[in-house]
Amino acid sequence: MNPSRSNIPTVPNHRDCRRREDDTFIPEVPLRTRYMAGPLSPRSKRDDASTTDSGRGGPGSMTLAERFIIAFRLPYGLGCVLVGLVLFGIVDAVLQGYSTTSNVGSTIAYALAPSNVIVYLLVTYSFYASRYMRGRLEQAHLAPFLPDREVGYGRIFGSVSATRPQILTWALFLVTLLLATNASALSGSGSGTFVFNAGPGSALEFVSGIYGLLSYAVATLGFSSVLWTYSTISRGIHRFGGAPLTLRPYYEDAFLGLKPVGSLALSLASAYFGFIGFIVLGLLISPVSPSVVDIISVGGFVAGLIVLGLVMFFVSLNTIHRRMIAEKHAERVRLREKLSPVLEEPAHPMAPKEIGHLFRLDMQDRKASAMATWPFDVGIIGRLSVIALSVTAILISRVLSLVLKI
Repeated sequence: MNPSRSNIPTVPNHRDCRRREDDTFIPEVPLRTRYMAGPLSPRSKRDDASTTDSGRGGPGSMTLAERFIIAFRLPYGLGCVLVGLVLFGIVDAVLQGYSTTSNVGSTIAYALAPSNVIVYLLVTYSFYASRYMRGRLEQAHLAPFLPDREVGYGRIFGSVSATRPQILTWALFLVTLLLATNASALSGSGSGTFVFNAGPGSALEFVSGIYGLLSYAVATLGFSSVLWTYSTISRGIHRFGGAPLTLRPYYEDAFLGLKPVGSLALSLASAYFGFIGFIVLGLLISPVSPSVVDIISVGGFVAGLIVLGLVMFFVSLNTIHRRMIAEKHAERVRLREKLSPVLEEPAHPMAPKEIGHLFRLDMQDRKASAMATWPFDVGIIGRLSVIALSVTAILISRVLSLVLKI
């Protein structure tokens, strides 16, 4: 995969939204706009509210990647296509191809090569996935579960739009990916990702190298945004599970009303592993035979992303899982105390004789036994595990095939 290909997700037009001062050159814009599908929630009224710390923002404020797309003043989807597929995708490839070969046919073939197209789509998807994950958080409506509602919701999930940590994550991701993709050049066994002025003093090649580096930076902004959004919302779900939540009675909902949390976690994981899937697909169709150093560095980088995704998914739901187990255990204990006199042989003298009361106890016991211990259908975990294991198996098989050829 050539990381110099950049792509970016879609962004809505926010003409009617109030701008706020921020510590970044990209203006922050609220999430809800007329370009987003679905009904507006009451929480959307606070999307354009000012925050006490413009560097932290809130769960209704945009991430750095979203603000970058919004800066093009286009609907979000169209902005992603423009940035990811055109400006930092095809244009970048055309510059690199033509500066190297000076041949129009070869340049077009290079720009439309499947491996490059996958990278364009990967970057575009990355920007869109970040938007999608934060939108799913808004749609989950988690504030009513909390005693302080909107204030608690903002405190738990507010870091998702914090600017300074995002910039740091972007920088770290950029450095890490540069080291991983240029491991061969650093070890002296291959060429690097960027070549400046490779020809005999060609200004076009120098410009191409500069533009390629810029495209690389834009691409990693999208990549790091996926990682940042997924990790911060997952961490927020973990903290949410430890808060004093207002739950629905078990006889009304076997999931205690927590199913939106499970749906949110699954949506995040699906978007994140879709991102990983694009990376693996790019590695599979890459026409270049990587060296052992490339296999170790890039393969290790991708494997690390997979492991991180799985760990974050289960850790985020750990507190919710333990909470649901505790609720089920407490209810079973309470019912056991009521049922014991009824079920004793011979019958306890204080045991109730009313048939209706016995029937209610039996129904309560059945309902308590049916209480879920995860905020979603457990079978979904199996399907998610199959997807993750399949992606991992494909990556391992690719690595083994390359190693055997070497």
